[in-house]
Amino acid sequence: MNSAIFLINRETAGLIADTIHFLLKVSIKARGMFELPKNIYLMAIVSSLCLATSSLMVLVSGLLGSSLAPSASLATLPMASFIIATAVSTVPAAMIMRKVGRKQGFLLSIFIAFCGALCALLATVQANFLLFIFATLCFGFNLAFTQQGRFIIIENAQNPKQQADGLTIALLASLLGGFIGPQFGALGRDLIASPQGYAGSFLLLAILLVIAFVIMCIYEERGVAEAEKVSAERSLLSIIKQPSFILAAGTAATGYAVMSLVMTATPLSMVEMSGHSFNHATIVIQSHIVAMFLPSLLTGKLLKKGLRLSLIVAGLLCYLAVIAVAFSGHEVMHYWWALVLLGLGWNLLFMTATALLPETYHGNERFKAQAVNEFSVISAQAIAAFSAGWILFNYQWEGVLKTALSISVFWLLGLVFLGYITRKKQPVAVASL
Repeated sequence: MNSAIFLINRETAGLIADTIHFLLKVSIKARGMFELPKNIYLMAIVSSLCLATSSLMVLVSGLLGSSLAPSASLATLPMASFIIATAVSTVPAAMIMRKVGRKQGFLLSIFIAFCGALCALLATVQANFLLFIFATLCFGFNLAFTQQGRFIIIENAQNPKQQADGLTIALLASLLGGFIGPQFGALGRDLIASPQGYAGSFLLLAILLVIAFVIMCIYEERGVAEAEKVSAERSLLSIIKQPSFILAAGTAATGYAVMSLVMTATPLSMVEMSGHSFNHATIVIQSHIVAMFLPSLLTGKLLKKGLRLSLIVAGLLCYLAVIAVAFSGHEVMHYWWALVLLGLGWNLLFMTATALLPETYHGNERFKAQAVNEFSVISAQAIAAFSAGWILFNYQWEGVLKTALSISVFWLLGLVFLGYITRKKQPVAVASL
């Protein structure tokens, strides 16, 4: 087994080399398009590589869970533990980085994810379900830090224009991470002999995390500005009760909840209930992922124009269009258009909410404010993902759509209420949105 672990054929080595070359090439071209600090590019690449863990888990966790679990009812436990670990780790991640710094905290999380990849490799070779669950907990811990990457990018930006450009690059890099994970998963499936396969996938993931660790070592820790040191730190309650904070956190949570609910239910609805092929479902999901990240170039430009509230409304209108299209039929094109619109709506809501959040706290309050925001977002995503299957099998595809409609309409009404409160108490703040 030991010799098999270190057996990497030329095709695998070539793919790893091509991945590194592509990342370097994209970084060089991006630096020509955007004038941004080096730290922003480094963080975008590191986040992208770490997000490959998440996309790999989406591909293989259910397959491995169904074969390794002692009971079929526990097949989804690996993915569930991954999401729960991410949600539970959001607050500790922020507090750890506050204590030891962004760089050291991120390096710690990458190292733990690397250990998780080795544990997952061993678990697949030994068909050890509990060890695989432990590996997913390590991956979830790392993802909690990775989710903070966009805030680190904002902190390294020198002006609002760089913030918008940085978020654009971060989401475009996330698209790359979304494709690297499944590709490495498929390539490494039979690389190492194991009862159910995929041991080699986690070897390739471990190599990817080593690359991320090395790149993160180049990151230069940003010092705390003098204004951040002397400004009075408000209580957490004072921060989160601001209408602007509720707007940012609520928008992000709504975006993730609706996206996760519909996306999770779509493959089951297409294949199990509508009789479409697995290949058709794959195309629909891949198109959805592209729609989530590719519009970032346009969204970033619109953010620089200050159209934030308009972008939130546009995102929610996209969600309403998703429901209208999905209700109109069960053909492949109905699912395809619905999921593409879903990705576009998520992009508008997520990028805008991310840009709004830093305006709700002072520099010395960022860790606790970001922790609450991330916990809200990940919790909403987890609840939606877990409930998607139950709603689908009990209330059909239409039940999923009605739930998504309820969430979207609720937040549209929430925007009206927040706008009324803000205009009444803080008229200047409304104009800035």
